[in-house]
Amino acid sequence: MQVFGRIAQFIADSDLGGVPEARQLGSIDADDGSLSGSDRALVAPPGWSDTAVQGLADLLDTPRPQTTEPRKSAKTIGTLTPSCGIGEERALETGMPAVARRLAGSLAWSAARQGAFTTDADADLFADELSASLTGRLVMPDAGLIRHGGVDWAYGDPATSTSARSAPLTIRVNSQQAPGQLRRVAETALRASVLDVGARVTRDRLEAIGEAVRRCSGDIEDCFDPRRNAALSRAMRRALKDGVPEEAVERALALARQGTDDDALSELIPDPVEPRPAVLHVPRAFTRAVADDEAWTFEQDGGVVRARDFRTGIARTIWSFGGPSLAFNASPEETGPTIHLNLPAFFGDDREFQAGIFCDTVRYWAIALTLSAPKGAGSAGSIALTGLGALLMAGGQAFGSQEARETAAALGQLATRTLRDVAMETGAAAPGLGETPRLDALPDSFCQLAEYLSKAAPPFLPKAALARPGPTLICQTPASEIAGLLDADSLGALPVRSAVTADAGMAGGQRLRDCARTGLLTLGCSVTDVERAEDHAAGHGSLRGAPGISLEDLMERGVPVAALERLEDSIAEGASVRHALNRWTLGDRVCRDALGLTSDVIERHGNALCNAIGYTEDDIRAADAHAHGTGDLAGAPDLPARIRAVFETPSLQDQMMMAAAIENQISGYCRMELSLDGNATIDDVAALIDLGGELGLRDLSIRRTASGLFDLLPSIDFDKGDYAAEAEPVERIVERTVERVVEKPAARRKLPDRRKGYIQKATVGGHKVYLHTGEFDDGELGEIFIDMHKEGAAFRSLMNNFAIAISIGLQYGVPLEEFVDAFVYTRFEPAGAVQGNDSIQHATSILDYLFRELGVSYLGRDDLAEISPDKADPGGLGRGVEEEKLAREDAAKFISRGFSRGQVPDNILMFANAPKKAATGGDATTGHYEIEDQAASGSSSRDISGYTGAPCPECGHFTVVENDNGGQTCDACNWSGG
Repeated sequence: MQVFGRIAQFIADSDLGGVPEARQLGSIDADDGSLSGSDRALVAPPGWSDTAVQGLADLLDTPRPQTTEPRKSAKTIGTLTPSCGIGEERALETGMPAVARRLAGSLAWSAARQGAFTTDADADLFADELSASLTGRLVMPDAGLIRHGGVDWAYGDPATSTSARSAPLTIRVNSQQAPGQLRRVAETALRASVLDVGARVTRDRLEAIGEAVRRCSGDIEDCFDPRRNAALSRAMRRALKDGVPEEAVERALALARQGTDDDALSELIPDPVEPRPAVLHVPRAFTRAVADDEAWTFEQDGGVVRARDFRTGIARTIWSFGGPSLAFNASPEETGPTIHLNLPAFFGDDREFQAGIFCDTVRYWAIALTLSAPKGAGSAGSIALTGLGALLMAGGQAFGSQEARETAAALGQLATRTLRDVAMETGAAAPGLGETPRLDALPDSFCQLAEYLSKAAPPFLPKAALARPGPTLICQTPASEIAGLLDADSLGALPVRSAVTADAGMAGGQRLRDCARTGLLTLGCSVTDVERAEDHAAGHGSLRGAPGISLEDLMERGVPVAALERLEDSIAEGASVRHALNRWTLGDRVCRDALGLTSDVIERHGNALCNAIGYTEDDIRAADAHAHGTGDLAGAPDLPARIRAVFETPSLQDQMMMAAAIENQISGYCRMELSLDGNATIDDVAALIDLGGELGLRDLSIRRTASGLFDLLPSIDFDKGDYAAEAEPVERIVERTVERVVEKPAARRKLPDRRKGYIQKATVGGHKVYLHTGEFDDGELGEIFIDMHKEGAAFRSLMNNFAIAISIGLQYGVPLEEFVDAFVYTRFEPAGAVQGNDSIQHATSILDYLFRELGVSYLGRDDLAEISPDKADPGGLGRGVEEEKLAREDAAKFISRGFSRGQVPDNILMFANAPKKAATGGDATTGHYEIEDQAASGSSSRDISGYTGAPCPECGHFTVVENDNGGQTCDACNWSGG
């Protein structure tokens, strides 16, 4: 077998090459430069993104021997020598070059042992070609090969067989069991969803029980007694309310008593059930019966049904659950490993498809798979085409055009011809050859492809007996763990979904995709044209010079530079113009003084001030398009119509016809996964099924995306029962009476312009936190502000906006108890010891500390505070004279002179003990408090609601009450009067 060595040279000369470099995993903190996450380094080519490097690190999770030596009695071919490990030291593999050496070396050595090469140098060159195609990402093996391929040859580790693909449930339309199997598909999907939700709820509720016990700082027996541990009582009550079995609640408490961590709860929680994929085989006879509106007869006297009714039932199941997938033609059995051909990588820097490199890559990997396949295997594996949409866009072709389908068909035939050549060399089974596509329809960027196909295909004359299985050529979307390694603009045979992609290094957070940029240059656009197109699609990341709302216009209105810089930072982080222009970005003073907004307007529209300032919806849309782009090039005004047509979104029917064009040229299937809009109907799905039957597709999946209901669900407060109870039926006395029910939206409670509150400074795990509160006139919490000291801008902005969300919820009537129960004991960094707070000494997160503080301060939730040592003393001794000092404290310590404008009375009596709620003797319904007299144990207590509110003329205290005889008495100085 001849080896040319062109792949390695192509990689070295293109952007795909470069010296591999060590990449540090994890992220570097912007403040102190410290590395967060893993400290592992991985070697990867320079063009790989951080996501791809991290994905490779996740796959290389098995330690291998650090030191190896040539295996004794093993044959050495050229430089290819099987090795085995020395010693016990093991480590994770260092990166992609190590994987490429292992995998390419083992495959080349195996092929050489079977006489595939005439010289040892050809074997070494074959290994180099395979290795170059791997590091250049011309191909990407499946996860099993990346993890374990060739480990027996490189390290002497036992070869790990990859788990066999689970066979899908096969449903045949002509079977009498088909209707029942379709119902089971729906039932299985629902059951899996219910079990998944139940497992997550069960875990959360059982973990809350253990957390309530661990956070308790009282007596050990009291902590495990729900009658004395209020947090435990609430956790157990919520678990039982949500349907957690009593046995699981009891066992969770028993595990907590034994000091077992939350991992032991796994045995109490049901494992999620993965729904088994299903494939519905639809013969052409059924498609004809549907088209002619005929009856459909099931085999074995299974009955007769109207074909269109049965088709509608199939469409209803797919519309509801996204399954089963449909097969209108049979495809070969798929066994063995899969090698993904990354089609856009073959588009060279000269903006031409490199057909020769494509043929070499297919040929070498087909030989490697064929010669390494075990005896008796049904297939030597699969070679999967992927990235077709990105290749067509880079070549300047519209995905939905007939020319693009001809190009895709030409790619499939060239790969099939190459597999037939390999079959002749190796004695493997050969795929059939389809009709030659119209080569004159191929554009100049695919001229090499047309040149290769213009030569007549040689007759199939195998050089050896047909005793081997050959690889199957398919087209499919790679698994997510492999797709992340490709940094692909499209996958499988799917079109490019958007002309832009995320890029944190760009202003606005996005840029033009590589295939779109290459496509514009291929179509003859200048660099300036490409830059203008990118500004249209990805935006400028700034409001400078924007139509509608611009920095210049805001500056003319009097907005200072500092506020404009904050606005620009918010826009650069991806915030929409509508929400970036808010009271917190501009500042209330700027809103009042520069923009002339009243306090009421600022309070009511503070989170989005565009309309309040005077901008229209058209202004907002125009500014958003300028700052963040439109996401596509189909509407770019500076591009001619013929170029804009290349970037049009293809229809679902165009995608299905593309799959049919490919399947006419390959032996396997072309998996087409269609995503319908959430508003699509069952009839829409039925129409696609009919078209799939006409085209004879081998693998068609249809799934609806989220509808508008998914945006509505988070806004429904199910716990309050707003939508649970149905309206009571109204008796209709007169016919044709129409009743219209109008629901009144929740009203927002306005905070006073000048309001009370407090500021609490604390340090959680070494991070300073400032909590500001604002209260309604009745003392209820109405807003919070959270300031973090010396944190990154993104984290501070996130906390600020989180506080805004909580404040809005409080003002719309969400009880503080709901927020407290939702966020206490949440776990994430920073966490640890708390300094500066007299009630909380430790927190599991910033949110845990904040909402425990609010619960203690506003709800009297003493169970959320750690008990101080003197309160935990079983002797029950008081603090003696220390308790009397409160009475001597200056009132100014507790009353803001600024809030009261300096009018702090000098005759306020400070009581030694805080008032207790009426649950200890007062009226629980009115919320009255009692003041306990600590001077003498025998004195009676007085309900403060009995005071008249008039000051005592003798001492000035507001402790005057009316006697039974109509007179008045002062409780403070015993004054009596009429």
